Amino acid sequence: MNQTERRLIVYIAAAHALTHITELSYAVLLTRIQDDFGTRDVVMGALATVFGWTFGSSAIPAGFLTDRLGSRRVLVYAFAGSSVMAVLVGLSPNAWVLAATLAGLGLTIGLYHPAGLSAVAQGVSQRGIGLGFHGVAGNLGQALAPAIALGLAIAVDWRAGFFCIAGLCAVLAIILSRARLPVHGDSEVLTAEVVTEPPTQEAPGPVTNRLLTPLLLTYGAFVVSGIVYRGVITYLPKHLEEMVSEDFGGAFVTVALVMGAVGQLLGGWLSQGLRLERMAPVIAAAALPHSY
Repeated sequence: MNQTERRLIVYIAAAHALTHITELSYAVLLTRIQDDFGTRDVVMGALATVFGWTFGSSAIPAGFLTDRLGSRRVLVYAFAGSSVMAVLVGLSPNAWVLAATLAGLGLTIGLYHPAGLSAVAQGVSQRGIGLGFHGVAGNLGQALAPAIALGLAIAVDWRAGFFCIAGLCAVLAIILSRARLPVHGDSEVLTAEVVTEPPTQEAPGPVTNRLLTPLLLTYGAFVVSGIVYRGVITYLPKHLEEMVSEDFGGAFVTVALVMGAVGQLLGGWLSQGLRLERMAPVIAAAALPHSY
């Protein structure tokens, strides 16, 4: 991996970390927001669902925009928009306004993954290792979220956590808008430069049908894992605050998420030498005992 590729990974890793800091902050601050607004658990869960749906649903338009505008421009839009929406979340006077602003924050920060993953996949020769480091950054971002958000909430209030996120998103948007990260060849992975490729022939019908079932199974697996992930990530901080300590429950969340970073790096290393379709069921089976 050369210096250019390492520089690309650093930029995208920072973006991925901040994406998950932003994503997890509501869950980390849920108890304090609930106390401020006086709402029930079911309402707070509904707000998390609103954020989760918009965070996920923006992936398709983000992919469309990435193909046409380039990764860098989409990343700049994502973090500039998230900066504005995080300020509005912090200014929300009640649960109804909070629902609307969280939906907007989900839409903007949800633009990240198609653009960021595209940048790594196109710009790094050792894709498995590159995506492993990308995953590590995401887990570290999740691990930092409790420390940042809860620290500001204890020192000031929960709104300060979102204002801090807004500032970080604004800084990263400015940095990415000025970044020039050339990759293999003469194209740039973070620009909207168009690369002409020779036309490819459509695969025969039987091959297409043979690939459809594995693709649908993969999508189904992501849907199920997403349901589990969203439930755990929303209520794990609250659970640990109630069962361990209101002020230090976030530290235990950090430990759990740091271990995820180790798994990401290990998965990237294994993917360089093993067939991915053989790894997937083994990983899923290994996760089952920890769900109980």
